[in-house]
Amino acid sequence: MGKKRTHASDEPRPAKIRKPTAADLEAEQSPPQFIIDEAKGLRRVVPYWFTHRTMAKGRWWGRKVLEVFQKEFQDQSPDYYKRAIEAGKINVNHEQKSIDYVLRNGDLVSHSTHRHEPPVSNANISIVFQDDDLLVIDKPPGIPVHPSGRYNHNTVLGILKTPEYGFKNLFSVNRIDRLTSGILLVALRKDKAAELAAQLADRTVEKTYLCRVKGRFPSEPIHCAEPILVLSNKLGVNTVSADGRPCETNFTLLNYNPETDTSVVVCEPKTGRTHQIRVHLQFLGYPIANDPIYCNTDLWGPDLGKGGVKDPQQVMENIKNAKFLSDLGDGVVDLPSVVPEKDTAEQTSDRSEGTAGEEAAAAADTLNANETKLDSGSSSQPADASPANAFPCAECAITRPDPLPSQLKIYLHSWKYGGEGWAYETKMPNWAEETFSEKQ
Repeated sequence: MGKKRTHASDEPRPAKIRKPTAADLEAEQSPPQFIIDEAKGLRRVVPYWFTHRTMAKGRWWGRKVLEVFQKEFQDQSPDYYKRAIEAGKINVNHEQKSIDYVLRNGDLVSHSTHRHEPPVSNANISIVFQDDDLLVIDKPPGIPVHPSGRYNHNTVLGILKTPEYGFKNLFSVNRIDRLTSGILLVALRKDKAAELAAQLADRTVEKTYLCRVKGRFPSEPIHCAEPILVLSNKLGVNTVSADGRPCETNFTLLNYNPETDTSVVVCEPKTGRTHQIRVHLQFLGYPIANDPIYCNTDLWGPDLGKGGVKDPQQVMENIKNAKFLSDLGDGVVDLPSVVPEKDTAEQTSDRSEGTAGEEAAAAADTLNANETKLDSGSSSQPADASPANAFPCAECAITRPDPLPSQLKIYLHSWKYGGEGWAYETKMPNWAEETFSEKQ
């Protein structure tokens, strides 16, 4: 007779747990409570309890639940996870387990956290074009496109679903950074999203950006074909490197302001690498004038990375120690994200100024309130609706400063997008005017 097969845990094997669908998660969610701060021009979200879920990964099987959280999710202290399991904030298969419970194939792991989203700009999201299939908007700076890091409801897609705008099914097509403004294509149907995704993947879409850079940009057009390498997957920081992936951008001077020694440049990315425009401009010696990453001497040194990084290890150390990058959810770097709206939306490979490096794009949903990797869904409840709201929230004791208006934008604008039989364009931002000054 063969040996009797044993499970990793002595507990009876549970009935098969079904992975929550998008419809399940939608039904569970309570509408977010927004607070509009007219005086500061900010949109806030009232803190709420949020449950992150995922099916147990293969590498978790046979390991104790406490060990998994302590080893794989290090944004909290080991003691926090012990207390969270004992308080029922972390459970398995909808049941409270001991810290010694051994995870198995088919287990559904849940973690409830008290989410505090950073405030975003309360600027109006203007509609450039709309029909039954497509919504084209002029995204204001200072709002992330989709859930990422500490942002969930305070996103373009989340705000468009409020009664103020009234949209339901949304599928973002192109991605631009939280600090970047301009054209954003949002499909209203899956087939339209797939159609535009194919065009972007085939590189048949013409994209035109505007930016304001330091210095007098050359009057002759410049073609930059320097490859780009991800320096930090977690932070989405990139640099020109021979070991990087190929990419191309065309640059043309639009105007120069001698009083501010800045130039407005038209940018045409031919590929879609993360931060491609910003990195190529830095390499050329004309970084975007208010770029908090690529125009930062604390990170790149006095030459700001012109001509390429001489000491990548030193830059990595600078990035690691940069105080303004330490709080990823509030920082200027948008965090890795896959498709927005979990299972309900699709995204394309267009990442001319996307939010995360290609290699980091799989690190999307979060099991914790910060940026740990997950692949399932989540749901939210108001703070007073949690079954375990007595569990102390460290974030509630912290008062974070509000972002200044200057911290919610970058001089980079997605100006025009066009493909076969279609083209959309926004107004030029005021900072693209030749006479613009920082005081305006």
